[in-house]
Amino acid sequence: MTAADGSNGPRASRIPLAASGQWAEDDPTMRWLLCGSSPTPVTRRVVPAILVSLLLALFGTAFLVLAPSIPGPGWLRAAYVMFVVVILKLPLIAILWWLIARNHEWPSTKPKWLPPEQAEILAYLEKEADRAAGLPDAVERLEYLSQEAWHVADRLDGDAKVDALTVALRIDLVRERARRERSGH
Repeated sequence: MTAADGSNGPRASRIPLAASGQWAEDDPTMRWLLCGSSPTPVTRRVVPAILVSLLLALFGTAFLVLAPSIPGPGWLRAAYVMFVVVILKLPLIAILWWLIARNHEWPSTKPKWLPPEQAEILAYLEKEADRAAGLPDAVERLEYLSQEAWHVADRLDGDAKVDALTVALRIDLVRERARRERSGH
């Protein structure tokens, strides 16, 4: 049945097509279960959900071993196996699929960091540069941090790129100061 807009109705965007990745983003139940009010999955929600679904899957394996000993016709054993697979193993598969399918980053593409992640990365680089400035191997540490800062700047756009460039230039200044201090000039 086709809707007026040409789609296949309200569930059309929830079809789990690998190319579209839409189902993973649009499923409110998984988002509620694994993210809560956060825009990204939260560890304190993901770990228990995976552990519970893993426990169910292990029970499912144990119950599948019992399938041949079920008395009755073959269709009853088949129904039992389908029940065990769907009810006890599907939750783990669904959670893992949702976590994998929602990641749209592929090798050789720019990462899609959220603004809080960008700010956290840049703050970490600045904090480490300030900490490294007083160490005996400051030049080497600051060289590495400078490379990381420029790497981050290359992958951002807009105002975030300006912030990343500012951090990279600050780290370069601290590195040059440490280099001058080491050489005694």
